[in-house]
Amino acid sequence: MDLTREERDRTDEYEKEEAMLVVNVEVWPWGREERKYKIGEITAGNIAGGRISSYKVRVQQAGYEPEGVPAIDEEFLLRDHDRGTGAMALIRDALLIAVPPPVISSDRSEAGVGSTLPEE
Repeated sequence: MDLTREERDRTDEYEKEEAMLVVNVEVWPWGREERKYKIGEITAGNIAGGRISSYKVRVQQAGYEPEGVPAIDEEFLLRDHDRGTGAMALIRDALLIAVPPPVISSDRSEAGVGSTLPEE
């Protein structure tokens, strides 16, 4: 789907105020809201109307060096999204584009917390 000149101009001028969807990612240590802090945000602004739409998206994540978590600050155009799939599908698609796949190092287990993989 090619964007019109008007749609392209809107992507160039994108500001957070134009976002129609904002997702804040917070950590609540020990489940305590009063200790919460923000570690990421996803914003999406609709720039092409209709059932199949395009969005200007920004995905941000604070890095956490002790665990090797990279900082992310990506802006991109997510095209041809079917609005009928809902907001969670839009968030999923944005994360699939912005978040790199994990790199498994030799000093880390490939199993996550709670895994039942046998020890070697």
